[in-house]
Amino acid sequence: MNSFISIGIFSLFLSFLIIPSSLVNNTFGQTQSDMVSTRGFFNLNSGSMIQERELPSALSILHINNCPGELAIYVHGVWANKEIANEQTERVSLSLEKAGYNIPVIGFSWDSNTAFSLDDLSLSEHGWNIAKIIANSNGPLLGNFIQQFNDECPNDKIRIIAHSLGSRVTLSAIQSIYEDNIADNIKKISSVHLLGAAIDNEQVSVIENQCNENNNPPLPCSGKAIEKVVGKFYNLYNPEDNMLASEKIYIDITPFNLFDQLFSVYLVTYPSPYLSTENDIPLGAYGKQDNINEPENYHEYNVLPKILDQEDSDQRNGCDLQVNLKNFGYLLGNLYWCTIYKKGDNHFGYIGFRDVNDGLQYEGAMNVVVTNWLSE
Repeated sequence: MNSFISIGIFSLFLSFLIIPSSLVNNTFGQTQSDMVSTRGFFNLNSGSMIQERELPSALSILHINNCPGELAIYVHGVWANKEIANEQTERVSLSLEKAGYNIPVIGFSWDSNTAFSLDDLSLSEHGWNIAKIIANSNGPLLGNFIQQFNDECPNDKIRIIAHSLGSRVTLSAIQSIYEDNIADNIKKISSVHLLGAAIDNEQVSVIENQCNENNNPPLPCSGKAIEKVVGKFYNLYNPEDNMLASEKIYIDITPFNLFDQLFSVYLVTYPSPYLSTENDIPLGAYGKQDNINEPENYHEYNVLPKILDQEDSDQRNGCDLQVNLKNFGYLLGNLYWCTIYKKGDNHFGYIGFRDVNDGLQYEGAMNVVVTNWLSE
């Protein structure tokens, strides 16, 4: 039985129609990564701050007394609990090492695990919007952590790697540092890499009125702050990222008996979940908007070929991103289809792919990160 369905999904980034496998099973066998955490600082239902504690220094987190010379901070994306944040941070460290660059990596773990529901659409929309509020508010906290490291180790390089909605946290941090150091000409951050950035594609403009006025919660255009605070700024984008880019998908369903009928192939067309929610194009899908004035230190690269057509990047739960077909109007019960079937699809592949022994099979786009660092 063949059928064509054109579907406009009222959806969210990591949409409620999509089940990230990490939400199904959060058990990981990896070791504890070096982490700085603001978890518990914010109310997951409102986004308001409920407490703030002083963050430990980077040196105390690394259990060292001497400056390391170079430090990377990894900022995860939306709907990651502390176990997922830990796993991803370790994977970033393994990928950097495999690509030939071995430096300390600290994960920035924040309250991104807001409401997520496959059935209550308003709850899912609420959770996404609250996560953006919390991301904005984490910017100054990350900014203070960075500046504290600058004070302790003024000659060291500090590098930021941000995935997905972690890009909003990072740009908010850069804005905070910029506002604190307007008269200072010292670059506080050596480099920033955004991976699959869940932020509007005009956000990096140096001209304030070029940013989308619908950007909510508001975040000033980041271009001037990027020029002032960052040495080199890189955007690694991917036009096949199935959470950022629109797609037409053929769904192959294993022959499956329902009232003696066999269902085989459906063609599903859906817009980008990000576009459906934000009414704008994400920076992480196609790069910056053509007509904006980007910073002089801005660089971008298409890393689609670096994202394998492998569906389980963390080697824990099978497919990283699944569609529940009942949400497309099929009364087939809970029948899931994996959205990852070609290069570029896996939104979690930027930071690498694990092997079955919790090691690393392939470093994803992290070899581009290392190439950029070595060329500076």
